Amino acid sequence: MLATTTPSLATTLDVLAAEIELAGARCIFLDRIIGEVMDGLSDVHRARMMEGLHGVDLLAQHLTSLSAFTRGVSLQAPPELTVPVDEALAEITLGALAERLSAGLGVANDDAEPPPSGDVDLF
Repeated sequence: MLATTTPSLATTLDVLAAEIELAGARCIFLDRIIGEVMDGLSDVHRARMMEGLHGVDLLAQHLTSLSAFTRGVSLQAPPELTVPVDEALAEITLGALAERLSAGLGVANDDAEPPPSGDVDLF
């Protein structure tokens, strides 16, 4: 019988907050790239791209707020509360994300088969 990994709720929420922060940082990077590309666009295309830029900015703010909330709850969670994470981790299809979460939550992967990548390779 396999042991179930049950980190504290505080740790689980803290690891989740870190991942939300990473997603937010990626939005900020995308925001910057879009801003740079906009300079070379015609007025018509620039106006359309500006809508997208506002959407990315809103998403970055959304993620920043969710991360702050999640981290705040993690600091308030009673240390004795734990949560089983194995099944939820098994559902993650992005390999790098699953690995980071597993490492942060203390999941042993000694004999585990790596999750399918699911990551997008652009280059």
